[in-house]
Amino acid sequence: MKNLIVLLLLTINLTCFAQSQDTPRCPNAEPTYINRMPGFYVSDCKNSDYNDVEFVYWVNGKAQKINKSGKYYHVFYFKNEGETKKFSSAQINQNYNNAVLKIKGKALDDNKTMFSASINGKEIYIQVNTAANSTNTGSYNIEVVEVESMQQDIVINMDEAIDQDGKIALYGILFDVGKSDIKPESAEALKQITDYLNVNPSVKIIVVGHTDNTGTYAGNITLSQERAESIKNYLVTTGKINVSRLMSEGAGQYCPVTTNDTEEGRKLNRRVEIVKQ
Repeated sequence: MKNLIVLLLLTINLTCFAQSQDTPRCPNAEPTYINRMPGFYVSDCKNSDYNDVEFVYWVNGKAQKINKSGKYYHVFYFKNEGETKKFSSAQINQNYNNAVLKIKGKALDDNKTMFSASINGKEIYIQVNTAANSTNTGSYNIEVVEVESMQQDIVINMDEAIDQDGKIALYGILFDVGKSDIKPESAEALKQITDYLNVNPSVKIIVVGHTDNTGTYAGNITLSQERAESIKNYLVTTGKINVSRLMSEGAGQYCPVTTNDTEEGRKLNRRVEIVKQ
């Protein structure tokens, strides 16, 4: 509750006029624990119960990327017509920075636009997007991810897929960009593999990691191999699967299932395949 109050106090003095002008199709568009700058209204929103988001921010002049998945808010704000207060982009960023620091969160970038914090027991990531160096910002938007596992609505019958094709592609095993540590929200997909192997005790599998074509060929081969090895180790240590039933390989960008020219295509190419030996 304390965290909630701190963030709400950040931008008190919202006028009723601002609230009344929010676009009708975006009710409850904002997270309950963070508010907007005074004098702005919600002009648009693109929220979802679950999304996989790549955040890009800058540290010491170098672009950094992180992928986070969970409940997603993307809220767009415009200044009220007739609003005379002038808010610079630096002022907006500093407001969010101060609020996050008060709850022991932190800024991840040099320009104080990307933040992480723990709020109400959840890992939260917030990015504030404003016009650079503006002295009178007319609009800005925020993206927020509350990290959590996706509710699995579609169940894949691994037995049928592997019997038919000899393999199955899984997209629920997640890693941060350039890393091989398995993210916690991968638990459901890993459980499917464990359950399949327990039901089929004579089956041996190869865990094959695949990447998109971002980066170098050699780097992608290494990364995909390390990710496959991480999954193999998880199946042994957590799933209690005998190591003699498991192999791991990295194919890198070598076997795309579709084009790498679009983000959607690259997402499909970043996958793990379970191949029957």
